[in-house]
Amino acid sequence: MQKSVDLHKVNKVSFADRIKAKFLLWFRLTNSPVIKVYNGYGNQQHLVIFGHVLKLSSLPRKTFRKNFITNFFSMFRLFMVRPYQEAIIKFEWDGITYETKSEDDGFFRFECTPTNIMKPGKHLAKLYLWDDNLPVAEATGYIYVPDEYKYAIISDIDDTLLISHSSNLRKRLYVLLTKNAHTRKPFEGVINHYKLLANAGLKTGATNPFFLCVEQ
Repeated sequence: MQKSVDLHKVNKVSFADRIKAKFLLWFRLTNSPVIKVYNGYGNQQHLVIFGHVLKLSSLPRKTFRKNFITNFFSMFRLFMVRPYQEAIIKFEWDGITYETKSEDDGFFRFECTPTNIMKPGKHLAKLYLWDDNLPVAEATGYIYVPDEYKYAIISDIDDTLLISHSSNLRKRLYVLLTKNAHTRKPFEGVINHYKLLANAGLKTGATNPFFLCVEQ
C-alpha cells in the first residue's frame, strides 16, 4: 500500500505547479513523489525489502472493466513514470532506522539483521522518503516470514499461472493492452496444481511458502 504526503503542507507550491498537478490528475497521473514497496521476506537472521521511488507515476487503479479503451490507457499510464534518483529512503524496524539512497532507476533495497527473533507471519513495514530533512512521502509493505517448511515454491506468473502468449508478440500485446488483473485467464487446472504444491511433503495444517516473481 502506498501513501503520498501532501506536499502543500511541507513546502509552498506555486500556482503553475498546482495547475500542472490538476492536468496530470485528469490523466490519472501524479507528480508527487511516491514510494512503491514490493513485499519483502525474512527469517530469524535476515530480512529484505525493496521497491522504487518515482517522481511521476500513475495513480492506483480503482475499477476494473472489460472495456478495451479503459484497459489500454490504464496499461499505457504504467509506462509514464519518472524515477527519483538518489532519493533518501528511511526504513524503521525494531526501533532502529535504516537509511539508503535510490539508484538511477529509482530502485532501492534494504537488507538488515533483526535484533529480535521474527515470528512466522506477515510483519508490517513502513518506509519514508526524505527531502531537505523532511519526510515528503511514506509507504507501507509487508515482510513475510514463513513457517518451517520442506519446500519453498518460486513461480513466475506470465505463461505459468496466467496465459500471456510470451512467444507471440501480436497476441502478447493484445493481452497486455486489452486485459486487466480481473479478466486475464489462468491455465486450466493451475489452481489445483498449486494447491498440491502448497501441501507437498507436509502432514500438518501449514503450507509451503510461495514467492511469485513479478516484472516491475
